[in-house]
Amino acid sequence: MTFQKIAVAIITPTHTKKSFELGLEMAKKFDSELTVIECMYKTPPKFYFFETKSDKKTTQNQISKLKTELENWKKIAHKQEVPIKTKLALTDNISHWVVDYVKDNKIDLLIVDYPKLSMEEITLFDDIINVIHHKSRCHLLTTKPS
Repeated sequence: MTFQKIAVAIITPTHTKKSFELGLEMAKKFDSELTVIECMYKTPPKFYFFETKSDKKTTQNQISKLKTELENWKKIAHKQEVPIKTKLALTDNISHWVVDYVKDNKIDLLIVDYPKLSMEEITLFDDIINVIHHKSRCHLLTTKPS
């Protein structure tokens, strides 16, 4: 079995490099294209009808941090001569966004990072992983902490 298109989806705010490193190694082994997707929930505005300056600033800071991380991963992949794309997903529904991306881009293998989480976070991210697992129609690999 070979994988022509491999995607790594970072769905949790706290994550490890494990899924990226695994995706990079598999992309090298199968001479595949690698895509790294940073997923982030849109922060709802404090006031229902409009965003405050504070809301906009918080979102921009989050986006800036994620873009920096994506650039670092691009550099690592280029050093190892692995073709890479990066994508930032700012969405209301991470699971549906990832499933749509996988279908639209004909991803063969999706790798999802699943680090240690608080009890509150576990419920939310278990649901996201389950939806991705059942609806993505591609091979799915979930990395967990050692």
